[in-house]
Amino acid sequence: MKKQIVSTLLALCMLLCLMPTAAFAEESTETPPVCSCETACTVESMNADCPVCGAEGALPESCAKRAQPADDAAAQLKDSADNPPVCSCETACTAESMNTDCLVCGAEGALPENCAKCAQPADDAAAQPEGEVSDPQPEAALTALSGEGVTPAAGETVKEVRTADELTAAIADSSVDTVKLAGDISISTSLTVTRTVTLDLNGHVLKYVSANKGSVIMVENGGQLTIEDSNTSNLSHRFKPNGKLWVLDETSGAETVTGGVITGGTGKLIQFGSGKYVYDAYYGGGVYIAPGGQLTMTGGNIVGCSAEFGGGICIESERDGKQGQFSMSGGNIIGCSAECGGGVYVDSESNQSPFSMSGGSIIGCVASDIGGGVRASGTFKMSGQAVIRSCTVESATQSIYGGGIYVNSSSSFEMSGEAKIEYCQAISNSSKSSNGGGVYLTNNTKFTLSGNAVIQNCKADNSVTPGETYGGGVSADCMRQITLEGNAQIFQCTAANGSGLYITGSLMYPNDYGKLYANGGSVNGDVVLGDKDKYDGPCTITGLGGTVFNGKVTVTPDSTIEKGIFNGEVINNGTITGGVFNSTVSGSGTITGGTFNTPMTGSGTENDPYQISTADQLKRFRDIVNGTGGQTPNRGACAVLTANIDLNNEPWTPIGPDTDSAYTGAFDGQGYTVRNLSITGDFKRAGLFGCVKDGSIRKLTVAGSVSCTVDYGWCGGIAGCAERETIENCASLCTISYTGKDARVGGIVGWVPNSSSSTIIRDCYNIGNITGGSDTGGICGFYLTGNIFNCYNVGEITGGEYIDNIAGYYINNPTNCYYLSNTDTDPAAKTAADFANGTVLTLLKAGRNDSPWDSCQYVATAKITLPVFKGQGDAHEHNGKWTSNGNGTHSRRCTCNAAETVNCSGGTATCTQKAKCTVCGAEYGNALGHDFTVRKYDNDNHWMKCSRCDEIENKSPHTWDNGTVTTAPTCTKEGKTTYICTECGATKTEPINATGHSWKSEWTFDATHHWHECTNENCDVTDNSGKNGYAEHTGGKATCTEKAKCTVCGVKYGAIDPANHTGTEQWTQTTTTHEKKWSCCGVITVQSENHKWTDGVCSECGYVCQHKDTDKNHICDICGKTISEHKDADNNHICDYCNKKISDHSGGTATCIAKAVCEICKESYGSLDPNNHTDLEHIDAKAATVAAEGNIEYWYCGDCDKYFSDAAAKTEITKAATVTAKLPPKITAGDGAAVTQGEKKELTFTSDASFADFLRVELDGTALEEKNYTKREGSTIITLNRDFVATLSVGEHTLAIVSQHGTATAKFTVKAKPAETATPQPTVTPQPTAQPTQTAQPQPTVQPVSPIPRTGDTANPALWFALLIVSGSALAAIFVLRRKANRK
Repeated sequence: MKKQIVSTLLALCMLLCLMPTAAFAEESTETPPVCSCETACTVESMNADCPVCGAEGALPESCAKRAQPADDAAAQLKDSADNPPVCSCETACTAESMNTDCLVCGAEGALPENCAKCAQPADDAAAQPEGEVSDPQPEAALTALSGEGVTPAAGETVKEVRTADELTAAIADSSVDTVKLAGDISISTSLTVTRTVTLDLNGHVLKYVSANKGSVIMVENGGQLTIEDSNTSNLSHRFKPNGKLWVLDETSGAETVTGGVITGGTGKLIQFGSGKYVYDAYYGGGVYIAPGGQLTMTGGNIVGCSAEFGGGICIESERDGKQGQFSMSGGNIIGCSAECGGGVYVDSESNQSPFSMSGGSIIGCVASDIGGGVRASGTFKMSGQAVIRSCTVESATQSIYGGGIYVNSSSSFEMSGEAKIEYCQAISNSSKSSNGGGVYLTNNTKFTLSGNAVIQNCKADNSVTPGETYGGGVSADCMRQITLEGNAQIFQCTAANGSGLYITGSLMYPNDYGKLYANGGSVNGDVVLGDKDKYDGPCTITGLGGTVFNGKVTVTPDSTIEKGIFNGEVINNGTITGGVFNSTVSGSGTITGGTFNTPMTGSGTENDPYQISTADQLKRFRDIVNGTGGQTPNRGACAVLTANIDLNNEPWTPIGPDTDSAYTGAFDGQGYTVRNLSITGDFKRAGLFGCVKDGSIRKLTVAGSVSCTVDYGWCGGIAGCAERETIENCASLCTISYTGKDARVGGIVGWVPNSSSSTIIRDCYNIGNITGGSDTGGICGFYLTGNIFNCYNVGEITGGEYIDNIAGYYINNPTNCYYLSNTDTDPAAKTAADFANGTVLTLLKAGRNDSPWDSCQYVATAKITLPVFKGQGDAHEHNGKWTSNGNGTHSRRCTCNAAETVNCSGGTATCTQKAKCTVCGAEYGNALGHDFTVRKYDNDNHWMKCSRCDEIENKSPHTWDNGTVTTAPTCTKEGKTTYICTECGATKTEPINATGHSWKSEWTFDATHHWHECTNENCDVTDNSGKNGYAEHTGGKATCTEKAKCTVCGVKYGAIDPANHTGTEQWTQTTTTHEKKWSCCGVITVQSENHKWTDGVCSECGYVCQHKDTDKNHICDICGKTISEHKDADNNHICDYCNKKISDHSGGTATCIAKAVCEICKESYGSLDPNNHTDLEHIDAKAATVAAEGNIEYWYCGDCDKYFSDAAAKTEITKAATVTAKLPPKITAGDGAAVTQGEKKELTFTSDASFADFLRVELDGTALEEKNYTKREGSTIITLNRDFVATLSVGEHTLAIVSQHGTATAKFTVKAKPAETATPQPTVTPQPTAQPTQTAQPQPTVQPVSPIPRTGDTANPALWFALLIVSGSALAAIFVLRRKANRK
């Protein structure tokens, strides 16, 4: 009976433990607590006084102010609770992939936790205890319904947003400093910023999605927006480059962008024009910055936005004195497109700096007109590590400009630091030109490339007309100046014209425009200097000269090189006045200065003539021909000129100075001129060449002077003597005076000997005046044979007996030759008009198609217009004044009567008056009218002033802002607050009171004084004497080693006191000397001296001698004391000091392995004793077992490692002879076992073999897999698994346990299963603990807060109270029963 009562009570306890606590709660009448909060709780701030929110573990979602939305939201919540949506997902949702088709997971704001597949995974649900159901997530469910995230407390400066409405509200909320995206957000209207605020993309996407075009963000009405990204590593987004515009495609996008993204914008609509001519344009696809707005970008990405102007960013033009601003120090603008400014479009009509880029990058942006990366205006500054990469301007219909950057007229571009423009392209797919792969500069622009900035791998390309590409790195038309300095570089760029630089100046202002200041850096590409088509003006390379040009430099006419280092070829068709040239210089230009470090190229043969481009090279050629200057004479050397040469009037020695050393080679001037030839010596054969013979001189012009008086000489501008020579297409501009006796003088050649019938002088002309001797002519002085034809002379001829305008003395008449005379009736005489109007030109051509005569040009030397060869001619000389034509032009006439008419220029038009031409003095153009664009102000008012005169309008009072502290107050001085007028920017200031000092308590000191410092950062007291407590150190006492310590501040000061010792006098001792000094300061009181020895001890200092016996005589070498007797410490029978033998070997006993050992020296001596075994061990016989081998009885000597069969160790045996083999193993348990077929029963078998020898188990001759049995020690015990046993077939089986030393086998039988007989089964009553399997039902998205505890809630007081009562009752019953039993 007693046991029944106890059993009943215990069963009751178990039943209560298994029952859900909800059973207790359902019967409870307790009223649930009610939230009493007046404001919504947050995670950071829970109302501790509220019975709901103040409870332990309460969440913000429990707060009534949070849980109860507006009426419509509450109604929605109720409807949802009555008919909750059911999750239809087949797979679990994730944060990156929510099932939008599901009613639960597709709801706005839904989280992965709402997903049934995510909230109740199969394994976790199965692992839950029976009867326990996971709680729903009320926070997530509420978010799914309302779309709201966590609302920060009032006054919080950072607000997280998840929806477009939250974003718009937060941007407008002036109490929020930073708006942080908590998820991807799509907006259908532009986000407008009109205040100072920061937008943190936080790694998410802000996308503009609308049928109407619009910018993603508009910064207007003075708004100041900062874009940052606090999550740049955890989130990335995929884009598909859709042609030229990147499009967000998270599923299959090929390009990945890391961090937050602004995308999808198409630009703000702005209309311009009037009446029926109104046009729409779209500005700033990503961000539009209105006048006065400011954007700062420190992080994030603007990707795949588009507009007509500024695909990524647009800064609109200045209006009402306000200019938009964009500062970029981080982040990226990627894959945006526009007509103008694919990445950024800047429109500034002032000299401001609306766009500065000190970091971040603009990548892969595209324009169809100008500025693939940036269209800049005003001053654009690119510094730091800013990058513009892989941007493109491309068109199939028009010329295009600036793959990386287009710089608008009258603007500036400054590139410094580590800034880069790389892999940008300007691509034309038509016959129109492509300009500036990296940078394009238009009219009146300035560009500075400095620091370590670089423009690299850029390209100007044209798929239709490859030649129409200009400036692979930089192209500049009519630019004002470019400055290269520092370590800046332009390299690896490509274009047909100027792969590095293509720059032009201004025809109207040639002295002010077109300047390239070569101060430093390098250009590794071709440079074209000046406009080859002469539409723009010339250029000049000037500056400090530090820039290195490593490519070809082409100098067009009127352009100039003054400075620079040129390592590549220079084609000079302009002027070189300076610079260092380390390669060839060619062209038709003038060289008046510079350093030329290039040797003359060529080998001097007809097929490889010498290439001559400088005066030094021409002198070297002369030395080679003449055999002077250390050269071996080569009179037949061939040469060509590759540039105009200036001999600078240096005295000239003719090439081939006489008939026996005549020049016999071929010399081709290629249309170039040798200027400033000067011959003044007594040369019998004078000219650029002295004598020429059996060769040719072609296409050469010579200018200068020859003045000699030698008798019997021959002189000509080209050559003094020509024998069997061809001279053609040559001209002489030389003034010749050769007045010696019987001299032969001609403009081209002086003398042709009578043996020269093959000499030809054709298509030549002379302009210089000639004064000669007996035979003087305009072309040749004397010739008997040979031919002169198609030549003319306009120089004055003065001479002796035989003079003529063509040939002085001749036999063969010149053919088709002419001279200038306005009076002669000779058919060869032609007037200046005949020479100028083409009459003579036609005659000279003589109907030839291959005639060298090209056209009639003004020739300054002759001061008339004459027939010349191609490329020759000079600018007109105008001696008269400019005369106004009354139509905005003026004219003047040349000395040759040619008129020149150009537009009036100069002067300045005013608001009310026309400009006055600075050339002719006439008024031209129109008055400008007033331009009220200049903002002016005084202390009280502001107004608009005309930019050109003093007229004003719209005067009004200032509107001041709230003020900013511009000068912080100091301890003694007032600060200053500055107020700014919000309309004009004028400022006023008001004082801020001084703060007063705040002295530190600790002392500050120097070597002589101490004081207290002020803790205020702005303290303005810099003189220590003005600081608190400033005084000299005092107190303390110095010693021989320490300074005195100030009793006020504790610092040591002053000097030490050498007489105030703090230590003691101490001896310093060596083996032979001693010295006495103070331990504190080291001052010596007893100088170093030798010890005074008494029996090995110094009698003065007490030093004990450290004896030394170098000669081994047992007497100390230092103190003379006998210090030792004979010793044999190493027991070698020899005295350690005197090396005398003092004993012999003795003692010890020999054994079977060792000789006897001397008792003194421990060395072996004598011989072994083979019968003396000292380590003989007796081993008893041991029987062999299954696990171990056995052995016979034997004796073993451990010293000699030998085995013996007798105790006297006389009979030796081997070790193997002592061993008896192991016994074979056998089954000791399990043999004969039986089971029924299909019966799950373990079978165990034991072998007496060692477990360590176990190898495997075999069943019926086949090795058994280890998964079918287990093994353990106890000899060797094998147990067949029950599941495996149930699979065995009926019959007898053989199990073998295989070990290293044998196999033990056992038999067991599997019996057939007997036939089944139906047997009635007792009725089984269901147990209360058995719980039906629960099927997870979709949970409503919102559960009301319930007081009912969940199963397993260990914190529920009702459960514990019930268990306490039952347990107490059971204990009481047991106690009573025991007492009754004891009484019995």
